Amino acid sequence: MPRTNAPTDSLQARIAALRSRHAEVDAQIHAEQARPLPGMARLRLLKRRKLMLKDEMTYYEGVLRTLEAGLQVRAEQRA
Repeated sequence: MPRTNAPTDSLQARIAALRSRHAEVDAQIHAEQARPLPGMARLRLLKRRKLMLKDEMTYYEGVLRTLEAGLQVRAEQRA
């Protein structure tokens, strides 16, 4: 039976969910900008939310890289 790595799997799922939300917010920004008179307050809010999502994705991608590097070192030590 193949062994799965739950921590990295859950992080990858979290990153995928964040990417999806990031794309949704990006679409909302474009829709707001396409309006004849875009709401500046709404645009600021959406852009801030998009940046927060990007920061969270970057954080979790770093955690994932660290975990994967640690797992690789362990595998090499066992071999």
